[in-house]
Amino acid sequence: MKKKSSMQMKKRMSPAKINKGLEKAAASGKLDKNPKFKAVVEKAAKKRKVDTPAMLKKSMAQLKKSMAQLMKDDKVAMKLKKDGAMMMKKASATMMKNKKSMATMKKKSAMMMKSMAKMGHKKK
Repeated sequence: MKKKSSMQMKKRMSPAKINKGLEKAAASGKLDKNPKFKAVVEKAAKKRKVDTPAMLKKSMAQLKKSMAQLMKDDKVAMKLKKDGAMMMKKASATMMKNKKSMATMKKKSAMMMKSMAKMGHKKK
């Protein structure tokens, strides 16, 4: 079996992949036969974050802040939707008003044409 270089081991063994069993083995001296691998395990253990109460508190604060921003964005979106609906309603009402006034104008012009015809005016 071909031995892997320490660079290949570093690429494969991310801090998330190294478990506590390997850390204990490195601490107890069971990995002394392979010093490169032991170094990778020890370095990964140092890199891995330890969740302290302060870190958890900070992450909760960030989570609350992002949730507040999402709620704010949601409220803005709902307001825009509501405003858009109101604008459409107003535009529709204006169009209906214009249609009614156009119909009234047509009726008035038809009545005027009839009265002119009765009076003897000819259409041009």
